[in-house]
Amino acid sequence: MAGPTQRSNEAAQRQALREAAEWFAERQAGELSAAQRDRWQAWLDVSETHRWAWQRVEAIGRRFGVELGESERRAAAGVIGQARQRRRGRRHLLAGLASLAVAAVLAGALWQASPVPQWVARWGSDYHTATGEIARVVLNDGTQVWLNSASALNVDYDGAARRLELVTGEVLVDTGEDPERPLYLDTEQARLTPLGTRFSVRQRVDDELLAVFEGAVEIHTRAHEAPSGSRLAIDAGHQASYSTAGIERPEPVERAREAWANGILLAENMTLEAFAAELGRHHRGWIQVDPAVAELTLLGAYPLHDLERTLHMVETTLPVRVRRELPGWITLEPAASSRE
Repeated sequence: MAGPTQRSNEAAQRQALREAAEWFAERQAGELSAAQRDRWQAWLDVSETHRWAWQRVEAIGRRFGVELGESERRAAAGVIGQARQRRRGRRHLLAGLASLAVAAVLAGALWQASPVPQWVARWGSDYHTATGEIARVVLNDGTQVWLNSASALNVDYDGAARRLELVTGEVLVDTGEDPERPLYLDTEQARLTPLGTRFSVRQRVDDELLAVFEGAVEIHTRAHEAPSGSRLAIDAGHQASYSTAGIERPEPVERAREAWANGILLAENMTLEAFAAELGRHHRGWIQVDPAVAELTLLGAYPLHDLERTLHMVETTLPVRVRRELPGWITLEPAASSRE
């Protein structure tokens, strides 16, 4: 049980993070006046805790400045603007801002890793999952669909065709038989036509990834650089990335593209940085990796829904330790012995 001193320290850290997030919002929203810069510097010089908080907020800001797409940046700018108005209008801390919401101020939608419009679309779809949830749906033709964490699907069946729409996230599809009605899966980047098959599709920031486990799937990208889009059939045992700009060369399929439907994070020489990003899709919070251990690789099967067990497995496999700065804020860093 935490003693009074520990609880006091944690409260001070939370307070400092809230203030640091607000100062960051103020600085990002526009140029500070000389008086404002002096006040920020005075706040920074108050204590080591303030400097600690500022370093973490800046680190998150740098990361999202590099990794966010244009739509996410616009969402973040809106949140930052609101933060600035709050500060100027009421001159108090951002209401309810806890340690994890620091990232929300900077990214707009960190926990869901998607812009606000996609979040709204997901919850308005026919089938959707929350962060950390994996769901199986059986459609009336026998088609089975597994939805990964924070994913959404629309279904439109009529007498002529069976149409699925991947709104956001990732799905695994095992198609049912219906010789009279073709099955299509529409995504933001393409129309996919499966031919009696089992396959998965995942949306990514700039493209999508199709993995085929049985049968074949034809990709027909939406017209962009090519007048009528690009077409390519992907056979079982292969996967391919594609976008409106074209289709990449198929590669051998990764078993991980199917394992998640069974609640398994399958790592096949996966870097720790990529592993943490994948694990983070299934848990609310912030999992960051120290650059000193980011390129270490993992091999094995890890439970997606048991965070503590998975983190313990990582600690026993690699020379790393799990550090929890605040609830929900996890850092994977070199173990003490590797630092020496």
